[in-house]
Amino acid sequence: MGLEKKFEIYINELCKRIRNKDVHTSIKLEISDHLLTLKEEAMSTGLSEEEAINKALARIGDVEILGKQLNKTHKAPLDVKTILPVVAASLFGLLVMYYLQFHSAFTELQDMRVFNKSLSFYLLGTLLMLSLYTFDYRRLLKYSKHIYMGTVLILLLTVLFGVRVDGVPFLTLGFVNINFTEITPFLLVISFAGIFHSWDWSDYRKSWLGVGIISGPIVILSTTGALSTTIISIIVCVTIMYVSRASLKQVIILAIATSIWSSFHLLFKSQKYTLLSPYANQKLGAADFIGNGLNLTPGLIPDVHTDFIFAYIIYSFGWLAAFIAFVLIVLFICRILITAKSVNFAYGKMLITGLAATFATQFILNILTNLGLSTLPGVSMPFMSFGGSHILLEMLAVGLILSIYRRRKTDNISWLDIKINS
Repeated sequence: MGLEKKFEIYINELCKRIRNKDVHTSIKLEISDHLLTLKEEAMSTGLSEEEAINKALARIGDVEILGKQLNKTHKAPLDVKTILPVVAASLFGLLVMYYLQFHSAFTELQDMRVFNKSLSFYLLGTLLMLSLYTFDYRRLLKYSKHIYMGTVLILLLTVLFGVRVDGVPFLTLGFVNINFTEITPFLLVISFAGIFHSWDWSDYRKSWLGVGIISGPIVILSTTGALSTTIISIIVCVTIMYVSRASLKQVIILAIATSIWSSFHLLFKSQKYTLLSPYANQKLGAADFIGNGLNLTPGLIPDVHTDFIFAYIIYSFGWLAAFIAFVLIVLFICRILITAKSVNFAYGKMLITGLAATFATQFILNILTNLGLSTLPGVSMPFMSFGGSHILLEMLAVGLILSIYRRRKTDNISWLDIKINS
């Protein structure tokens, strides 16, 4: 065993005292280089190798003291500017569910216990978000192709064997029906970011292969009748192509081709799109600045706890409350777009940009539908609408964004990261 084994023991003990494992690699390299420099300086004065090693360790300092200092300096950053609007919007949504369950005439929602269930979903979602924040998102990179193939396979199973609810197929797993189409855009972001973060779109063959990879899920989604999810997925695909440096011509051609195909195919679907009634639109237009109270007539606005929660906020809480809810989501989306600019790793930059596109498209479609400007059904308001799957999914996405922010200055995982963190 070499004498420099003492250096390795010292560095390992030092890293044990630094909680942020993301900096272990850089610290190990830095301290190792510094120790070797001190050793060479000591040996140049005539000391033996063993004496030089002991002197270098003495000069660099006690491992306990240095470990505390480095732990304090390299604390894992938590992006509070991302979390605050998410927490505020979630509390807003929870407040609405409280009034719908305990202070409204919607007996069906009272029986559903929308507040109690939402509270459980938010608490579980928060735990998942914080857990994913500690997870190193870069480890997902090597599974990108597997996630893509799994997504396509499950989509096919959903289309072929799913149970249709309001025209949209749900995948049945035992006694649980899962709206997998709602999850698809987020899975596509994760898989496409890994596949295309270093894609060469200038290569003729690879460009056609890339178009095929991207178009596949869109073609399958268009057969489900989930028009809103298909639109969100198209926006995600176009965003991924653009960020991965595909030419503008390639991006435009893909966007037009997938849009035409989806529109043509969905024309033959029997799904009935739900719009706010003209009476409801008139009521929203006459809504007060601070609301009309909580005595909304059941049936005036359909699905007030899900798709049309924003319309309910306008009618019952007023335009001021709706404006606050609107600003919270806009602040969240703007924040993650700003974060994307500071991410060094191409995979992380593409991943967070794709998630921003997903949230932004979902939010815009929901607002347009609630204001009677769109006929698209099944678009939930991020962090506010009732629903276990979408709340948990969105919280997981936020956790992934926090994980990217935490490691925004780092690049891909090297063999040294794996060795240290294992």
